[in-house]
Amino acid sequence: MQNLKRLYRSNYAGEHVFTSLSLQSNEWNPETEFVPNAVFNTHTTNQAIAIGNGESRRDFNLNFVARHAGGLLAENKLQSYGCNALYRDFHPDFLILTGDDIVKEVANSRYVDDNIAYSTADNVLNYPGRLYLIPQNLYFDAGSLAVYLACFDGHKRVFMIGYDSYVEESAVNNIYKDTAGYPTSDQTQNGAWFTKSLATVMSTYDDVDFIRVMPTNTYYTPVEFQQLVNFRQIDYRQFAIEADLGGLI
Repeated sequence: MQNLKRLYRSNYAGEHVFTSLSLQSNEWNPETEFVPNAVFNTHTTNQAIAIGNGESRRDFNLNFVARHAGGLLAENKLQSYGCNALYRDFHPDFLILTGDDIVKEVANSRYVDDNIAYSTADNVLNYPGRLYLIPQNLYFDAGSLAVYLACFDGHKRVFMIGYDSYVEESAVNNIYKDTAGYPTSDQTQNGAWFTKSLATVMSTYDDVDFIRVMPTNTYYTPVEFQQLVNFRQIDYRQFAIEADLGGLI
């Protein structure tokens, strides 16, 4: 697990990333390239939503998020951070990409002409001018990265929807698992790794309120999350009330 530092967009200029290694005099010498911050999120609101692709969100209408006004001067509007193939159905404010197939699909599409898509340094270098670097170049799962970026941008309340797969070893739980661009081999998801990554983000940004939204508030919750004082779980109705989604109730 990579170390995660508590950084924020407001004081982030960019960072050096490794581009290659060369062997000289029996020593490996790294070559680096500075990737400047190219995202200026000057409209950070009080709250954000991270949208995973777990099957629990299949019956949730994301139009409620798209239409969310956020009150006076939109100070409570939900900025959205989405994962991978979500872009096929919903365009979040920020898309996080992990996995070669989906990175290639999105980077070669017109989506990135008008939308911000994040990925790791190797993908940013492989698709110049198409993708944005995930600060700290983290190799976490997309769900954890979406939550991390919401914190990095300064949001102090982050709702998480479609965050399902936290059993140690479980069948693939993803609404896009039978579509093109998603691995079709008989895989299991490493829920333990997902749990550790997300718990790391939530414990690092311990001044943020993390709220997992599920169809019922009794949905299975890993003990690692339950131990965090800044984590709680609610159902869709309570989400509508807290986020002021209006017609969902």
